[in-house]
Amino acid sequence: MLRLSSKHDKTLWLKRLRALPCGSADICELQQTCVGAYDEYLNAIESIELVRHNLEPPDEDAAPDASAEVVLKAAALAQNAQRKLRKSRQTTQECAENETVIRQRYKIR
Repeated sequence: MLRLSSKHDKTLWLKRLRALPCGSADICELQQTCVGAYDEYLNAIESIELVRHNLEPPDEDAAPDASAEVVLKAAALAQNAQRKLRKSRQTTQECAENETVIRQRYKIR
């Protein structure tokens, strides 16, 4: 659900995931891993939006500011977003793998 949702809905789904009770240590660990993955993903998306915002002209008619400072700042923000996305991908993979284990352990379909 989270993956297919809008950014706003992702935030709501993440809040719901955080609020779910967990009955055992392994399920709580899975929940924390998945929450961390999606939280990192949303942080990356925010970083990407910040890059876009920094490169946008102040108004529709203005030309984009191509000063070296603006470009360097945007590049640093983009690199940070890329790191966050990479970490999110790794943690999301871990979440999916752990979910499979939990489903098998508790015979959940």
